[in-house]
This record gives sequence, C-alpha cells and structure tokens, in this order.
Amino acid sequence: MESPSIQNTTGPLLHVVFFWLKEPDNKQHRSQFETAIKKLIQTNPQAIANHLGCPAASEKREVVDNSFTYCYTMSFPDLEAQNTYQTDPTHNLFIEEAAHLWERVIVHDSIAI
Repeated sequence: MESPSIQNTTGPLLHVVFFWLKEPDNKQHRSQFETAIKKLIQTNPQAIANHLGCPAASEKREVVDNSFTYCYTMSFPDLEAQNTYQTDPTHNLFIEEAAHLWERVIVHDSIAI
C-alpha cells in the first residue's frame, strides 16, 4: 500500500540555505557577505524568524557536512510567503550585493507535516 502524498502548503516553512564563499578565508569578503545578509534579515517582510550561522565544531561523522561557509535559515508562515520572498526587492538586493562572493549555494525547503 502506498503512503498518501503530503499536500500541506500552509506552513510553517523552513528555507535553509547553505553558502560556500569563493574565498572563505578572505575577511573582507566575509564582512561584505555578512553585511548584505544582515541587511536582508533586518528588512525582509516575509520571514517570521531568521538564523545565520557558520559550521559548528560538532563531532566528525560520515553524515555531518561542515564544508559550507554560512548557513542561513528563514522561517515563513506558509508557502505563499516563501514564494513572495523569491521576488521581493530585499531578496533581490541581497543577491545583487553578495552573489559575486559565493561559488555554490544549496537550498532546502521544508514544510511542517
């Protein structure tokens, strides 16, 4: 018997973004990135919670990936708010100000069940 598919679109939705900077040891680049993303955190109207962090010094295990430079997590009340965020001027400004600093970005979106 197949599991019923999950159709929840009401949230909360977690938007988890991992960034790998081109030059992670470059203090000026880190400062530029942090300034741009903190501006996004302070001005974006869709997010209801934010977390900006770096890799933790957690135990090295096969399942732990600490290769990223920054992890940014936003919480949205629902899928509609996250979709609105994608074209919001605050999001676009962040990309404009910081995209030249990263070499890789991975996004994981998760909605409550």
